[in-house]
Amino acid sequence: MVNKNRTDNNIERQKGSVIFLEKNIFIDETSSSSMQLILALQKLQKKYLLVLVIESENEDPSLDNQVNSFLLQSKIDIYSTLEWVQSQEASLREEIKNFCKVNGTIFQQSLLIQANLKVTFFLESPLIETESFLSPSLSLYFHTYDDIVSWILSHPIPYQNVLTSLVLGAKIIQEGGLVAFPTETVYGLGSDATNESAVKKIFTAKKRPSYDPLIVHVSHLKEMLPLVKELPEKAQILISKFWPGPLTIVLPKSSLIPDIVTSTFPSVAIRMPNNPIALELIRLSGKPIAAPSANLFGYTSPTTAQHVKQQLGGTYGAIIDGGGCTVGIESTVISFLEETPRILRPGGIDQKAIESCIGKVLSQREENDENLSISPGMMPSHYATTTPLLIVDNLNDYATRSDVGVLLFGKSNQLFSGPVEYLSLTGDPKEAAKKLYQAMRKLDGLSLSLLVATLLPETGIGVAVNNRLIKAAFKEQKA
Repeated sequence: MVNKNRTDNNIERQKGSVIFLEKNIFIDETSSSSMQLILALQKLQKKYLLVLVIESENEDPSLDNQVNSFLLQSKIDIYSTLEWVQSQEASLREEIKNFCKVNGTIFQQSLLIQANLKVTFFLESPLIETESFLSPSLSLYFHTYDDIVSWILSHPIPYQNVLTSLVLGAKIIQEGGLVAFPTETVYGLGSDATNESAVKKIFTAKKRPSYDPLIVHVSHLKEMLPLVKELPEKAQILISKFWPGPLTIVLPKSSLIPDIVTSTFPSVAIRMPNNPIALELIRLSGKPIAAPSANLFGYTSPTTAQHVKQQLGGTYGAIIDGGGCTVGIESTVISFLEETPRILRPGGIDQKAIESCIGKVLSQREENDENLSISPGMMPSHYATTTPLLIVDNLNDYATRSDVGVLLFGKSNQLFSGPVEYLSLTGDPKEAAKKLYQAMRKLDGLSLSLLVATLLPETGIGVAVNNRLIKAAFKEQKA
């Protein structure tokens, strides 16, 4: 059971850092992730004090019993509890800061683990630079508890470690090098978009053909305007609605953008990522950053720093580990080069949402269109796993094969002999998008003969998920 306000001088002398645990992480977990949580906390309690955060209003005694039982059975040692009334003026950040002060622990080495694999960490004082995209509390999201443990143990002073990597990354960008960094969609491999020799390094590192253009990332609209010749009214409307966010806009480019960025096309694809680490990297570098996904060309996109290291380790000057990507698939690309805007690649913003803002838009072009390479991600084969992937009508046909990995969307009563990755137990397309590449990579690393999946309903972001699955399976489907 929770041992409230226990004092143990030995522990206090040895451990100055605290991990605060939101109570809901013990309640909302499925049976499969409960064991992952237990193992994670058992590893972390060797170096950190664990403190349970309790919202004291509207507490259900039965939930207390459930949490206490979980902690007792899993042998998780809770050092103390922190009671917090959400309606009070003091923020949870301030309550945690005060707890650290009273208990002699170190605020800037403390973290808060919350439900949905969210980790928040803190800066002692506000940043001096008021234009910074970073707040005194910074939250990252992760795919698994193993990822959380790995990140925490490699970031002993979390906020300062992130700041240091950002300053280093910005310096590398300014000097013409490459930096891998997180966005809300996938991890990018970035360079100064105005430096031709720097951009060439991206193509070399990724083994990317010169005919596939890059997306340019900005942190403010004022940075975008010099890069384009015009900004149509409908494009402005989408920018005001969806930036920062997973929407890329294609416009006629100015002379500031080298032809290598756009594969000699007279247009450029630009977006503003919705990730404070990405935005701060752009701001600190003072450069628009050209950045495709940080993986070998044509293969599954990365949604963690570890994914980047697996394929591109050693090809960049620095990598900024910002946890997992919250959208999980690439941005929607929309072109304003025609009279009617056209979606060139489905992504994090669906067509219905766009049309609700600017009216009718055209859908993506056919794969054999002569302007195929005007946008990234338009090749018929892309996002591929090393293991062949098949799109099938009935996954149950493969249930007895232990050499086949299965991507499942929604619950299934079928027992599979091979490994299974659930994109979403609840049939949520957004959750499926977030987990897609992580699940594909996990199965791909198991030395299987085949991966199988079915398509999602063609609505919302499900359209983009299906686009990625079809392109990943193109070679096998064609054969």
